[in-house]
Amino acid sequence: MGGDEAIATTRVRQGVPVAYRGPDTDRDILNPQTQPPMLFHGHPGRITSPAIQHILVDWVGLENEPASFAVGYCPHTIDGGWAGPVVPALAEISEDEYLLRKQRIDKGERPIP
Repeated sequence: MGGDEAIATTRVRQGVPVAYRGPDTDRDILNPQTQPPMLFHGHPGRITSPAIQHILVDWVGLENEPASFAVGYCPHTIDGGWAGPVVPALAEISEDEYLLRKQRIDKGERPIP
């Protein structure tokens, strides 16, 4: 899958543009009219809640779906219960990359070719 690097836990902040690093999924999208119909690998979004145990992301086009308001991401825990150094499911991307991927989704394409 794409070369997006996992975001460092120290970089997790509200408003940071990120990309989804997992496999394509429609598991947390309930409305059949939602476009796009799934959370794609490489999907762009913005962190809305930076609580490290349950990071929420507003995914482009999926803002009203559980994928954005209920599903959280977190780092793996390491010895002593401390948060690990990265959040495996999320990658930090630039504003330019966020806009590029958003435009692709708005055109009905996958966020990354």
